[in-house]
Amino acid sequence: MSTEKNAKRELTPRQRELVKQLATGQSQKSAAIKAGYSPKAADQSAYQAIQQIKKKMPQLIDEKGLTDEALIEKYLVPLLEATQVKAFSHEGRVIYSKPLEALDIRLRALEQAFKLKGSYAPPQEAAQANVGVRVILMDKLPRPDRTEFYEAQRKQLEQQKIAIDGNKATGNEPKQ
Repeated sequence: MSTEKNAKRELTPRQRELVKQLATGQSQKSAAIKAGYSPKAADQSAYQAIQQIKKKMPQLIDEKGLTDEALIEKYLVPLLEATQVKAFSHEGRVIYSKPLEALDIRLRALEQAFKLKGSYAPPQEAAQANVGVRVILMDKLPRPDRTEFYEAQRKQLEQQKIAIDGNKATGNEPKQ
């Protein structure tokens, strides 16, 4: 029974190859094809394999000795106490140096530890966020008063009609 559990936790050869290909900078589709997945639905196969790998990662990390306690004691605590020395020199001589807290290193250490252990909420993918139809109801919007516009249009048409009628009476009708 323990071999069945280990088999479920272990990455398959194709999953291992997929991870290797992704690590070289390949797209998911090309990495999946090179890992032996069908080219027909390589994107989907890669996505599904990555989801399975993500589920296995916390167990695999623990099995390799990176338990929560080990992460905290061996790696996180020392990184949270990281310092850096700022030094200024003039003409080749150090004129001032001071040890400071390395806040950027400390922050990145915390972020990586939390990401590896799955402490962050999964990011909402753009494709999931834009699914559906957006309906905009225009009935409730106030409409501008168009009576002035319609009146100006009517006057313009009347003037054009008068000009055409005047041209007909004087014989200056435009030729078509």
